[in-house]
Amino acid sequence: MAAPLEADDPSSYMDVMESLLTALAAIEPQHWLVLGLVLLIAEMASGTTYLLWPAAAAFVTALIAWFAPLSWVAELTLFAALVIVLTAFGRPLVQRWRAEGVASGLNERGQALIGARAVLAEFSNGVGAVKVGDTMWRAVSTEALAPGERVEIVGVDGATLSVKRAV
Repeated sequence: MAAPLEADDPSSYMDVMESLLTALAAIEPQHWLVLGLVLLIAEMASGTTYLLWPAAAAFVTALIAWFAPLSWVAELTLFAALVIVLTAFGRPLVQRWRAEGVASGLNERGQALIGARAVLAEFSNGVGAVKVGDTMWRAVSTEALAPGERVEIVGVDGATLSVKRAV
């Protein structure tokens, strides 16, 4: 176990800093790959995309360091710059993709029927039934409609469809 640093001994601080600089100078491309993999695994566990960009930056830094060896200062600077750039541009892009990919009518079959046309099976006093595909739905309308008439679905309230005369 390392001895605690003495406040009066400046050489102990120098030894620590020298050890840190030696460790940083020993960073090689495979270390960046391992860091990228660790960050990617942590990202997959969290699913937040917060760690995705540092992981990608570590992979790019490893690739560049593999083909064009750089000093550790340049590698850390490259990594930091890539994290900032990838986060600034990638995060909004992924958020947009996630928003577009949301299935808005998932588990709401009635919502998907709005705008569809159907035939009234029975109807009186503003309430009746409409056949959509092979399913009968309860229907309501403020218009006077007759059975067999073509209607357009304009709204849904639970399992009840609001309909109007089709044009």
